[in-house]
Amino acid sequence: MPLRPALLLLNALLFPTWSIGAACAGPPPLRVLFVGNSHTATHDLPGTVAALAERHGVDLEVERLVEPGHSLADHLARGDLQRRLAGQWDWVVLQQGPSARPASRAELIRSVEAIAARLQGRPVRIALMSTWPDQRHRGDSLAAESSHRDAAIAVGACVLPVATAWRHALAADAPPRLYQRDRLHATATGTVLAALTIAPAFADRMRTPPATTDAGSSGKTPRLRELEAAAWRAWNEETQRCD
Repeated sequence: MPLRPALLLLNALLFPTWSIGAACAGPPPLRVLFVGNSHTATHDLPGTVAALAERHGVDLEVERLVEPGHSLADHLARGDLQRRLAGQWDWVVLQQGPSARPASRAELIRSVEAIAARLQGRPVRIALMSTWPDQRHRGDSLAAESSHRDAAIAVGACVLPVATAWRHALAADAPPRLYQRDRLHATATGTVLAALTIAPAFADRMRTPPATTDAGSSGKTPRLRELEAAAWRAWNEETQRCD
């Protein structure tokens, strides 16, 4: 299968000395189910997370249940989610739209509570991926972040603070191009930033500040270092992070 654009960016541009290969023998892989919509599907965000985790010595077995335009309530209304939740998972990652408005925030909390009830009593962790707003509504980011935090608190889950990382990255003097032309979906760079924010949940070694060594000596481009800094800042600030 050809590499997705975000993986190509990791492999050829951001990690010029790294080639994606098989993980070394070690503990059984962590099984992670990603449930979401086109924000998760674009550039294969789950696969990019798995590649980053592998880079840091963690083997992830990821599966995807993604449908364009679907909220978690839409997934709950279909039988596919029920069947997938019956599987053996270490993590279930949930993603829907930004959910910044009061009505969508309430719907997010209800849906997360319904999913948590189906997983109750099982050794599985639930993580909510906060989703960046449409570019025209970037000012809604703080409300979106708060909505996901409230939903996580309601069920004892944790937050993967992707929206926060996007907010920090876009506040730079020379921000990266994270939005596609539709002003909604991620570019390959945006997917890499999301993956850098999600992967620390599974790879302990990514929960430390990024190295401050010279970009040339570390084999990392300045852009990668900027993305890592935004991801780490978001992770460090998140009160409901997935430690």
